[in-house]
Amino acid sequence: MKQNKGPLILLTILTIFIFKNSQIIHDTILFSCKLFLTKLFPSLFPMMILSELFIYFDLPDLLCKYFGSLFQKIFHTSPYGLFAFIIATFSGSPTNAYLIKNLHQKNFLTTTEASHVLSFSFFNNPLFLFTMLLLIFPNNPSTVIKLLVLPYLVNLLIGFITRPKTTTYIEKMPESKENFGTMLSNSIKNAMNTLLFILGTITIFLIVNQCINPSHLPVISGILEISQGLNSLIDISYSLKMKEILAILFISFGGLSIHLQIKGIISSTDISYFTFLKARFLQSIISILLILIW
Repeated sequence: MKQNKGPLILLTILTIFIFKNSQIIHDTILFSCKLFLTKLFPSLFPMMILSELFIYFDLPDLLCKYFGSLFQKIFHTSPYGLFAFIIATFSGSPTNAYLIKNLHQKNFLTTTEASHVLSFSFFNNPLFLFTMLLLIFPNNPSTVIKLLVLPYLVNLLIGFITRPKTTTYIEKMPESKENFGTMLSNSIKNAMNTLLFILGTITIFLIVNQCINPSHLPVISGILEISQGLNSLIDISYSLKMKEILAILFISFGGLSIHLQIKGIISSTDISYFTFLKARFLQSIISILLILIW
């Protein structure tokens, strides 16, 4: 059988490119590690552990009891989805995917429910986003507030208009718990594996951006990785409206780096990535239209 030499040729070219641009690759990897250690790890790791502790100590049941019925009526999904949505609003992505995966594996959410909740609980870490938007729009606080609030409103709208026609929620049956020490140990291991995957993903996309986008064009940077896309808007001489459109596009779509992270996190489950992807395109279109008329 004739062997396809295409991949081997591409890998050879890539290897030569890496050696030829070793300093750029070296600096980019160090930058991604610094970004991960100083910005992402301090915010993601605690929330991953806390989310599992909340589940262990039955916070989802408490929220479900008092507020879940309203969430169920509006979005036609399990009231336990409210817990994932609330955590996602202040922890951002991909923590939402990690939490929804755990809820699904513990039978709090069916596959359809998990896919639906994931589709409308996509947010950026609010502290990170607020800091970046202040740098991009230092003299326009109204713009900063608008770009902070809009993703929450559009996600709620997407959750409502894409909801199943009827809810198939079945109340979760009680189950025995593992002891606290085992749970905490497993939570740390799972969180670290996920975080290392996130670090690798960010590093790869930053290297790709350096290689194919040496001029740091905002559109390319933002489609690949959101933080680099937003950062490229800080000093560029675009009009205010154009910056608003690009910023909301990057915020709504999230960047291919985030998409790969979320796809990797849910890969061991049957949660639908395609449902998530469709929602991001829908969010991008709706958000841009609202920015144009707002």
